[in-house]
Amino acid sequence: MVKLDHYKARCQVKGAALALQKPAGHMGKVELLTRANHVLGEAMLWHAARKCLMWIDLYEPMLCSLDLENGKVARQLLDVAAPIGAIVATTHPDLLIMSHRNGLSIVDLNSLALTPYANPEQNRDGVIYNDMKVDRWGRLWVGTSHDKEVMPRGALWCLKTPHDYRLADAGFAISNGPAFSPDGNTMYFSDSFNREILAYDISPGHEHAQNRRVFARFHEEDGLPDGLTVDASGCVWSAQWNGACIFKLAPSGEVLARYDVPAGNVTSLAFHGTTLFITTARDSLSQDMLEKYPLTGSVFKSDTDSHGLPETLFPL
Repeated sequence: MVKLDHYKARCQVKGAALALQKPAGHMGKVELLTRANHVLGEAMLWHAARKCLMWIDLYEPMLCSLDLENGKVARQLLDVAAPIGAIVATTHPDLLIMSHRNGLSIVDLNSLALTPYANPEQNRDGVIYNDMKVDRWGRLWVGTSHDKEVMPRGALWCLKTPHDYRLADAGFAISNGPAFSPDGNTMYFSDSFNREILAYDISPGHEHAQNRRVFARFHEEDGLPDGLTVDASGCVWSAQWNGACIFKLAPSGEVLARYDVPAGNVTSLAFHGTTLFITTARDSLSQDMLEKYPLTGSVFKSDTDSHGLPETLFPL
């Protein structure tokens, strides 16, 4: 999640050496999957046990699902204060983990009841939970953000159980998009405020993220890196808030392709097979941008030449 109006004037590209180079004529095609008016659609995932897509709206808190076989969309309101942050699938087919303002909760998909699970931040003032993903070894990496998205008060946590968690890094106004290399040894993380994707070394026996480095920096016209995913060849796919596009980057950081999306804010993305599914958001867009991109807030798809990796389930 990012809200551009809070900090647009403060974001600056740092250093041309690592700034993105434009791909030469390599563009992918993106199509509308289902029309919607999500204020902030987010956290797209393929739920293998239920054989459906799932995503959320952060500011009109709801859980959405789509059966790809019949095209049926279900939207269910959640009894929780906005904003919510993200969802991940668990080893229990009827339970998700959801991040929200006050921590992490278990969501029962049958009743939509929420059960508090963990709260590493311990209600620290001015901090909200945002994006999260499960690494290849079953640990949950959770990002937090400053609620006004201007001060570097957010952090990155590695969580194994409700009471077994470690602070992995800190100093983020807006945290987004953890994603992991196929071998699990590299974690990618969006420092959206600074227009950077960071990379870290991680290992199964260590809960800290090590060797922090810049993987990619973005120009203003490219938007801000939001949700991430990694394909089977190790390429990183980045959804671009206020960029109306997705970038595919090689493990070296080189831009391999740009996929233009007919929506101003592109927020998250997930593979099922070779198809990429994409959420978008109307939040913070000007009227001019909404007129330019009237489908903003909808869900999209793109048939790619890449194979996705199944997301690891969080053990419950």
